[in-house]
Amino acid sequence: MARYPRERNYRNIILIAIALICLVAGVILLLIDPIKNIKRQAVMDDMMESIAEGSQAVFVVKSNGNEVNGEDFEDYDFGAEELTGNTASYEDIVAELPDEVILTALGRIKIPSVNIDIPLWNDATIVTLRYGAGRLKNTADPGQEGNMVILGHRMRAEGKLFHSLGEVKIGDDVIITAMDGTVYTYRVDQILEAVKPEDLDFYADINYGEGKQVTLVTCTPLGVATHRLLVIGHLI
Repeated sequence: MARYPRERNYRNIILIAIALICLVAGVILLLIDPIKNIKRQAVMDDMMESIAEGSQAVFVVKSNGNEVNGEDFEDYDFGAEELTGNTASYEDIVAELPDEVILTALGRIKIPSVNIDIPLWNDATIVTLRYGAGRLKNTADPGQEGNMVILGHRMRAEGKLFHSLGEVKIGDDVIITAMDGTVYTYRVDQILEAVKPEDLDFYADINYGEGKQVTLVTCTPLGVATHRLLVIGHLI
């Protein structure tokens, strides 16, 4: 009987220790994504500064760093794979990546009405989309006749990548500044709010639409990603 209080104290200490461990683990899990976002944003800010100055267009990054939260389940096959119906898994795509990836900037894409101003890459892949938006291969270049398709992640964090694309309105401007300083302004004249992923190949073709067109593509609804939001504009 004399040892019972001591045993109860030991048990309480153990329970408190377990509770503290769970609390610390929970805090760490909550901080992982914000820390990743801060680190990725710092890298992207440095890239953006060089792109804006026109001093650098080619960057080398590690393929296994600064992953975007949710890129493994967005049903977003990162470019041409999505359009050709390739069902390669996220794990298969990542496994085939080289240790380092070269990113080549077309310039920057800016939508003043919703405070988007990010790098525009010359490809839309799993890695390029971590650091900005990407022009889908085999679609038009800025200012070129035909449809230029630009993909970007719909981040949950406000102000990140294409987070605010859903706030764009008809009549807003999409401004693309090329590396040589040439400015192309597209005016939004159509918004498709819920395109099924399996229908995206129809809209993501260089011959879709008319004239000098841009089609911005991101996931919707925010945080769910069952459909695609398309914002379409024409050069003015």
